[in-house]
Amino acid sequence: MFSKCLARNPQPVSGDISVYARPFQALMAHGRLICVAVALALLAPAALAQDGDIDTPSHEPVPRWAMLRKDEVYARNGPSKDNPITWTYHARAVPVQIISETHDWRLICDPDGGVAWVSRTMLQAPKTVLSQGTQKLDMRSGPDANADIRAILRPRSLASLDKCRKDWCKISADGVTGWVPQTALWGTQSAAVCRRPDPFAVASK
Repeated sequence: MFSKCLARNPQPVSGDISVYARPFQALMAHGRLICVAVALALLAPAALAQDGDIDTPSHEPVPRWAMLRKDEVYARNGPSKDNPITWTYHARAVPVQIISETHDWRLICDPDGGVAWVSRTMLQAPKTVLSQGTQKLDMRSGPDANADIRAILRPRSLASLDKCRKDWCKISADGVTGWVPQTALWGTQSAAVCRRPDPFAVASK
């Protein structure tokens, strides 16, 4: 078991051409810091069946992307309502990566590397990405580092994802559309971003 104590307090950025005003604030509840102890369960990795079907409860590939459906989503330390809540997300539409699943529950990885179980009803198809890092991100008129800058995106801001090609992604934020490097975004990686926790390692602590 390890302690997880997280909070978000993003500062506004001045002087931007155009910025999206919904920075990620995952674990703040009424302005108070949430500190929790986390002991996470493990589910076996997804595999492909011999007939080519995806051998997961949802018949969808794992890992895959989704986004939080509601403004309040409970994260638990196991795939059941009997498992305690480890923290609460207050950030609708934030992209998360599903790294394992049961029929009714999904083990997700959030932008801060937190791993927890949430009900599948609290997730929906991915439509958003999050700007990574601490630097502002230039949104350009085309998929080229020399293209004109249309807008500047704040760090850790949400944007709608249109498409990606040749290491660039077309996104929209606050009514502005532009291209940004794919590496600058959370929500487009094809490989698993977080490791599934080892329950034996957790139990031994």
